[in-house]
Amino acid sequence: MLYNIFDSLKEAHGEDYFTSRFDDEIVRNLNPNFELREYQKEALGRFDFYFNGYQKRQFPAQLLFHMATGSGKTLIMAANILYLYKLGYRNFIFFVNSVNIIEKTKDNFLNPLSEKYLFAPKIEFNEKRVEVKEVQNFEATNSEDLNIFFTTIQGLHTRLNHPKENALTYEDFQDKDVVLISDESHHMQTLTKSKLTKTEEEEKQRWEYTVEQIFRKNPRNFLLEFTATIDLGNQDISQKYQDKIIFQYDLK
Repeated sequence: MLYNIFDSLKEAHGEDYFTSRFDDEIVRNLNPNFELREYQKEALGRFDFYFNGYQKRQFPAQLLFHMATGSGKTLIMAANILYLYKLGYRNFIFFVNSVNIIEKTKDNFLNPLSEKYLFAPKIEFNEKRVEVKEVQNFEATNSEDLNIFFTTIQGLHTRLNHPKENALTYEDFQDKDVVLISDESHHMQTLTKSKLTKTEEEEKQRWEYTVEQIFRKNPRNFLLEFTATIDLGNQDISQKYQDKIIFQYDLK
């Protein structure tokens, strides 16, 4: 597994092999009330290494962070977003299977008055202020803003395959670097099983067709998945995610 390879690198080079790659500028742009723990710094250092040092990096790249409930997946998500913004990415799609999770996440990313707001009161890179904006498409966005489109996978599929005026279309992704972020992605992983119900099969077609169409548009694109649950005892799932699980911090 990918995380085993990274574990071996850490064992060979020392405990701080990944944490030493941690970017202080990212920390300054996160909410100071949430101090990053060592394992979270390691997760971010692994992501930096995959991006800049791993010779078998995929283009486009799909990675999964397997982290237990309560271990701070959403904070890692926010730090990854800032990291990718710093590297030139401006367009992010956050998608889940539940409308309730979307509303909670919007609060975390967009509402500075929320006690769970993840970013610093002022986000700045190179002394330039950065605004986090919720968008409905990527056509009329400010190139200096951090633009996030929040949706369910069902909503994304409907929007893209039954387009309306000013809505997102597949053409929007033709010349753009896009980061897809899938939270609670274990729901999508269940669709990897060899035996599916009719409803699951329909969901799989929606998920695979829609996400793959976006993901494969540009070799610089990223698909980042986050979950507390993944059934690695299932051979189909284990094989699919063998080169994708970058960080393993489960309950064990």
